[in-house]
Amino acid sequence: MADNDEIIKKLVEAGLDEKHALLIIDMACQPPAKASEIGKRLGLSRMDAYNSLRKLQEKGLVKATLDKPIRFFGMTINDVFKQIIRTKEMDLRRINENLESLTNSGNYAIISNQPIHDEDSFSVLKDRHAIHATIESIVAEAEQRIWLLLGKWGILHMLRSGCIKSVNEALDRNIDVKLVVCIDEKTIRFYDKLDSRIEIRHHPDFNLCGVFVDNEVGIQFVQTEESPTGRGKEDTAILMESEMLLSAQSELLNIQWNAATSYQTAKAKMVDGLMTEPLRLTLGDGSFYERFKESMKLGMNRNTNAVLTRNGAVVSNDVIPQSNTLSALGINTNQLFQDVGFRIGQELAVKLQHIDNDTTFWNNIKSEWQELGMGAIEYDTLPPNMITVYDGNACDGQPDTSVMFCNMDESVIAGVVKERYNKTVESCKRQCSNDESSCCYEITIID
Repeated sequence: MADNDEIIKKLVEAGLDEKHALLIIDMACQPPAKASEIGKRLGLSRMDAYNSLRKLQEKGLVKATLDKPIRFFGMTINDVFKQIIRTKEMDLRRINENLESLTNSGNYAIISNQPIHDEDSFSVLKDRHAIHATIESIVAEAEQRIWLLLGKWGILHMLRSGCIKSVNEALDRNIDVKLVVCIDEKTIRFYDKLDSRIEIRHHPDFNLCGVFVDNEVGIQFVQTEESPTGRGKEDTAILMESEMLLSAQSELLNIQWNAATSYQTAKAKMVDGLMTEPLRLTLGDGSFYERFKESMKLGMNRNTNAVLTRNGAVVSNDVIPQSNTLSALGINTNQLFQDVGFRIGQELAVKLQHIDNDTTFWNNIKSEWQELGMGAIEYDTLPPNMITVYDGNACDGQPDTSVMFCNMDESVIAGVVKERYNKTVESCKRQCSNDESSCCYEITIID
């Protein structure tokens, strides 16, 4: 049945009604039969079946016996497609002959001269094939740049149409082609088929589909069929020729482009579970000279998200050698280690992103955490609202000189939570003791 559904879909895409496709498949598997018998098999009335079979016979897709009563019989599916192709080729030749005839006629000026006008124009395009035929024509006339907006499924439609040929020809004319998409695990393999000269960027929230050429003409889809593999008979787009509108659209596209991720980065994260975006760190503000001079006069004050206590009293230490060394260079060490830890947590979550079950996911996190000697993780529920780490020992029992590592450990968890649930850490408290292995901290999570 699944195979029949696929054949029906292909026949409909070739231009047949679904009912006619069902008749063709039925007769390809059955001996010659009367219209009433065929209709009964498919739940059609006698007259409906007869009229449909006659239409298919006129197209050369169904045959009939000469004897009475008339019995209809089908062709192989391969022969049906070949006949459809032959018919469409004949239609195309006839259209080309008509155009050539008109071109050679005395009315050449009427059919070929484009009236000059400066007014903005907008028109509605219907049916995906007609829309892509128009896209192919405007891409073929590009002189400088082509923006391709393919949303989530547009890559499938572009590869199946003749548009990709026009795009490749534009590349050969040294046209700059930029592609903005929302890459999906089901479509990512198709982007490797594109010419390497096309610059591709991924935006996770990008749903627009269309084409914009040289800030002169654009096509914007306003309605697309839900099924990405359908024929798109109800697809609708607007053809725009407005310099003012397209200039504004170009500015918006540049903003989207700058906010998007390169294709290779998106692919590495999606396929290999790697995070390759640049790590952005806050290294402090203000004058480097003034900061360095003041650090020589004054000590560096510790600024951390962890509240350190020992035997109920806050641990106070204003002289932390490692922190002071970096702070003297204008680097906020607490922010630095928090950013690094957060990134590690994100990469850890991405590596396990294929695990849908939360319990299994956190069991893996707990296992890796212990293997790294970072303590034992406990959580209250799933998704967690509170995470507690026992025997963390981030500072090797030396909170006076290594408090920056406390920040990093806690930020690792924050990175995991952010990547997995898109939630943030609200607060953190830490209890230190003289025993190196009994360090404990608690993290609260909010939406």
